[in-house]
Amino acid sequence: MKRIIVSIIILIVMSGMCCWSVFSVSAKTDSLLEKVHDVEKAFEDNDIDKCTEVAGELQDEWEEFMNRAILVNDLGHALDITSSIAEIYSFAQAENEELYAACDRAEVQIEIFKNMQLPTFWKIL
Repeated sequence: MKRIIVSIIILIVMSGMCCWSVFSVSAKTDSLLEKVHDVEKAFEDNDIDKCTEVAGELQDEWEEFMNRAILVNDLGHALDITSSIAEIYSFAQAENEELYAACDRAEVQIEIFKNMQLPTFWKIL
């Protein structure tokens, strides 16, 4: 009987950690997407200093997230996001119009990353 109780407790703890992980990744990706939008908005307003500053914050926030991330389903995809965010920062500094394309790429990649972390029936099987 004690083994069943311990097994149930372990299952509850694992389920709780899974839910916390999904919530944490979702909140972080939403924050990153907001920063990408802020970069685009600052660039549209010709506020290059703010654009560069927010792009740097975006890069720092992503690097901090990757340093804290214990389990990432697809590290290759995470490296693509790192590359896109580095492009955003570079284009912001150079005042290059390619910033919009880099922001769009980063938005799509971050959304895909967010959706990959969601547990689904097919991923469990």
